[in-house]
Amino acid sequence: MPDTEAGPRLSQGNGPRPAPGNGPRSAQSSADAVPLQELAAALLDLEPLLSAVPERLRVTPPAGSDPGSVRVLQAALDALAARLDMPGVTVVPSGDGLWSVELAVSRRLARALGTAPAEAVIHADASAVDRAVRAVHATPPGRPVPLRAHDGTPLRGYRAGAADAPAVVVVMACGMPVGLAAPWLRALSGTCQVVTWESRGMFAAGDGPGLPALTGHDLAAQAADVLAVLDGFGIGEAHVMGLCGGAALALAAAAASPRVTSLSLWHGDYELGEDAPKTPHQRDVEGLLAMASRSPRHAEGLHRMMRRPQALDALRPEVAHHLLHPYASPELMHRYGLLNGVIMSTDYRPLLREVRQPTLVVSSEQDTTAHPEGSVQVAERLPCATLRMMPHGDHLSAFGADPGLVGLLSDFMRDIHGTTERDT
Repeated sequence: MPDTEAGPRLSQGNGPRPAPGNGPRSAQSSADAVPLQELAAALLDLEPLLSAVPERLRVTPPAGSDPGSVRVLQAALDALAARLDMPGVTVVPSGDGLWSVELAVSRRLARALGTAPAEAVIHADASAVDRAVRAVHATPPGRPVPLRAHDGTPLRGYRAGAADAPAVVVVMACGMPVGLAAPWLRALSGTCQVVTWESRGMFAAGDGPGLPALTGHDLAAQAADVLAVLDGFGIGEAHVMGLCGGAALALAAAAASPRVTSLSLWHGDYELGEDAPKTPHQRDVEGLLAMASRSPRHAEGLHRMMRRPQALDALRPEVAHHLLHPYASPELMHRYGLLNGVIMSTDYRPLLREVRQPTLVVSSEQDTTAHPEGSVQVAERLPCATLRMMPHGDHLSAFGADPGLVGLLSDFMRDIHGTTERDT
């Protein structure tokens, strides 16, 4: 349930790109051509969405591109998608009639092009495509690793950092693609082995078309995926950090296993009954999830609303393609209602008495998405918790891995475990 409000932008991919210019684009020399690595990184960032949506999506070149850019951009995107082994997109000259996801995908690709003309990618030969794809695969989060949950459900796992480094498991917000947590994977991979996965049943597994079967959606099954990811990567124990609704899953995993040695809970979304208030956003999302979980037919009606271009108005442009993922098809919406509905409706007060691991709890008074009082109450009830209320930062700030937050986590892990650095 990440924040959808306007505010400071997060960096993505290989860093922020300049906004596309407003004037006409002219041809440039090959020396000024758009770096294919940026375009490949954008496609890899979009892969979870393109693989999960049943229809082939349409995109437009950036505003001001020459008419011939449609053909050239299509050829470059086709070559990159084939090399990345992922679904492609269809480039169309106009954005008229595009739905919300298609517009979000178009904008993500436009940011990758930056100020370079779309037609400049004509310089993308096979060797350049191969180099670009190898480079983005080597940059966290990289390509997904097929894993299996304990009930057989296929999972898409990701790992960054050295295998002999202290392990950190990132538990993302339910239904969100790995790209939303990529800043943490990049920030921690220099000193830690960082692993994560994408929510069960919400992402194409790579072993056939469409989504895999959703074999279980209760809290126990979702929390057990934390341990399945440890098993899949051969990790004995780890620090577990939970973001948004992932904080609740982190708590459940810690209560179930001592392999979770410590916790950090970032802007958590908790059900605590009358002990903690909820924001209007939390209440609205709970109502939407309850309706979507009833049946695919109910989810289909909600999906029609989310297809409108106006659905993008409340979403930050640089992460809109991630935030729309759970709403991108009726089946995704239905599964999201089941999975996140359980996370948001389970009363966590009994669970808090079972978690004894050292825990860092982080929130901010500026979070209007997940009420900060929930974090206050969790910290007060856990026997070994430290609360840090940040003076600034809304809900999505937790996903940005800025130096202050990374330092906060590093200091906590150093205090608890001695160091975050590998022995040399």
